Amino acid sequence: MTTDSTHPGQLSHLAEPRDGGPGVLVVHDYYGLLPSVRERCDALAAAGFVALAPDLYDGRAARDDGEAERLMGDLEAAAARKRLGEAVGWLRATVRGGRVGAVGFSMGGGLALMEATTGGLDAVVAYYATLDPASARSLACPVLLQLAEVDEWDPEETPDRFLAVLRERGDPEAFTYPGTEHSFANPGIPARFAPRAADEAWTRTVAFLDRHLRA
Repeated sequence: MTTDSTHPGQLSHLAEPRDGGPGVLVVHDYYGLLPSVRERCDALAAAGFVALAPDLYDGRAARDDGEAERLMGDLEAAAARKRLGEAVGWLRATVRGGRVGAVGFSMGGGLALMEATTGGLDAVVAYYATLDPASARSLACPVLLQLAEVDEWDPEETPDRFLAVLRERGDPEAFTYPGTEHSFANPGIPARFAPRAADEAWTRTVAFLDRHLRA
């Protein structure tokens, strides 16, 4: 079942398998809650997860990079974090077994990782996103990074520093996809979309969530 609703308390897209399952918070990139994000939720529901994607832009979505940057610039970080925390709380109270993970893309990947620093998530997958070393030290759940080979948003050494911190206390997973750029998994950006890499990354994402949320 899939719905666009004010559930839980905010505009969002919810996709649920018939028999329930673990929860997954899906956090959109700076373009907004595009149809492709809803499709990701639906794919997660087909794989047996309850997927919830809050609309951090309240119905707005960007058509180009300039508009996306303006929308991201207008987003209040504290309000976004609060909304994601509420979504995680709803999922944890609702889903079978109470286990909740997250998948975030770009801006959403950073927000998902920040949410994980609160201890509220059991696993997190971040596409082309990292945290600063100080914040990274607060991450305690399993992490999977899906990285582009060329990323204008992050200096080349940033993922290496982030992973080095994570390896101090665990065994994070990270994959870099040759020939890709930032946003390679977003079909709404045809110039950067890399279908083969996106499919491979998604297969790894679902397997990672299955492994860590069904324990």
